[in-house]
Amino acid sequence: MKSDIWYRNPWVWLIITFPMLAVIGGIATIIITNQNQPDMVIDDYYKKGKAINQELTLYNNAKELGISLSLKIDEQRIELKSPQTYTALKVNVVHSTLADQDFSLVLTPNGKGTLSSSVDSIMAGKWQIIIAPMDNAWKIRKDIALPNSTWIAL
Repeated sequence: MKSDIWYRNPWVWLIITFPMLAVIGGIATIIITNQNQPDMVIDDYYKKGKAINQELTLYNNAKELGISLSLKIDEQRIELKSPQTYTALKVNVVHSTLADQDFSLVLTPNGKGTLSSSVDSIMAGKWQIIIAPMDNAWKIRKDIALPNSTWIAL
């Protein structure tokens, strides 16, 4: 009886191929998920939950004070107009899904009677704008879609 060498038998390779493909696919999946992990929107949910009442109070303060603002975002500039006068306002620009795109800036009065600041180009998409005075007495938040070069009431 003549025995064939095992690696010359095509049935052996057929049986080995499918489990090896599953192992390679599993390793590739692990590598891809480790390299492309989603950003955590909020790292500590418990602390954020405790602070929500204070946050809501700030938004209610803006309504009670009758704060009205209009926002305009151009390619290189953020502009804010208001019937009230402010020495400066803090603005947080938060992307809905990409935490590395978030940035903060301070808007100061300019010669046109508005508050403004220059920015690097802002990518298109859904953004959350959070505006507060320097003393954090109130807050206003608005979700906007960019690009949009018109005045947006906040």
